[in-house]
This record gives sequence, structure tokens and C-alpha cells, in this order.
Amino acid sequence: MGKRVLLVDDDPNFGRVVRELLERNGYAVTVVNSGTACLEASRREPPDLIILDILMPGMDGYDVCQELRNDAGLCGIPVVILTAMEDPKLNQRAFAAGARLCMTKPLRPDKFLNAVQMALLSAARKPPQAEKKKG
Repeated sequence: MGKRVLLVDDDPNFGRVVRELLERNGYAVTVVNSGTACLEASRREPPDLIILDILMPGMDGYDVCQELRNDAGLCGIPVVILTAMEDPKLNQRAFAAGARLCMTKPLRPDKFLNAVQMALLSAARKPPQAEKKKG
């Protein structure tokens, strides 16, 4: 079985497209539609990677990413931001919240799959943020 990916997006059509793309490339994908559901699913069964939208009802993606980074059990999970939001400070805000990579929609499948692989590889080599602060 491939790496486990948690996809967090409130657009069910986009979520289906991304899930199918990832599954065709060997990933096991769970899709949730809110930040709260992301945190619950991650605590229940931590994924290898989280792909996170920014604009969602309730908690936005920045808040979710920050919660993940502050949780000792989840802080090592790499997060890739994938959003349609146009903000000149998107990368700055995403990285400050703890994301490994940031991409905008519409996605190009080849670049997206490469980003997923890069995030997983960097997580294997790079210690989580919270552990760096402790050590």
C-alpha cells in the first residue's frame, strides 16, 4: 500500500479529482471537508501527508496547519497547501503556519505529484518543527 494522504478541501468535485489523481499514482487517500475534520482524522490515524486548502468554513487552512504544528503527535506530518486563494503573501503565511510547500489552483498534475513526492521526501529527512524546539 502507498503512502497515506489526507486531502482537506470543501469543494467535493475538486476533492474527487485530486483523490483520483493520487490514487492512480499509488497513494491511499482520505478526503475530509473541514479543518476540524482534518484534525480529528489526523489524531485518529495520522497520515503521511496532508494536502490542505486555505479557504474553508470554520477553521481556515492556516489555523489548521498551526494546530498540527502545535500537536506533538502530529507536528511531523508534512503539509502541502493547495488553494485557489490569490494573496501576495500566500507563501509567507503558509510557511509561517508550518506548511512544507504551497501551490495554487488550478493544479497541473505533473507539478502537483512532484510536490507531493518532494514533501514526503523532505519529511523523511527534516525533523518536525516542534521537536527542533524541544531539542
